[in-house]
Amino acid sequence: MANGAMLARKTRLEVKDGENWIQVKGFKDFSGLGGGSAAVVDVSDLDSDAKEKLIGLPDEGQISISLNYIESDPGQQFLEEARLSGELIDARIVLRNNNCFAYSAAVLTFEKSGGVDAVLAGTVGMEISGLVTKVTVTP
Repeated sequence: MANGAMLARKTRLEVKDGENWIQVKGFKDFSGLGGGSAAVVDVSDLDSDAKEKLIGLPDEGQISISLNYIESDPGQQFLEEARLSGELIDARIVLRNNNCFAYSAAVLTFEKSGGVDAVLAGTVGMEISGLVTKVTVTP
């Protein structure tokens, strides 16, 4: 019996182009989701016995996406165009059970790499704007 853990297999990355969601092919892994932190605001005054603090707005931080570089893929082309435009895009990471993490982000980087006996690879860096929300999508 499984302990509730879920395999990452069949997880997909999608980006929204107008009204349509486009799957980004070659998606291999991601990291950084939920890795941002809120600012700590010092509210101490001269009557304080020690530092007094409040927590500011949450910052969802950045997410890094690794993929096999596929030049002809419409999803990867969309990410390239978003990097050049600087516009925020809507993206989501859809798990195998159709729950997903949806967010808006700016595409900061789309690095390519390769080597001897290696497939061309890409790494996409995104700065998340606003909250990451967990929703269920219909297949």
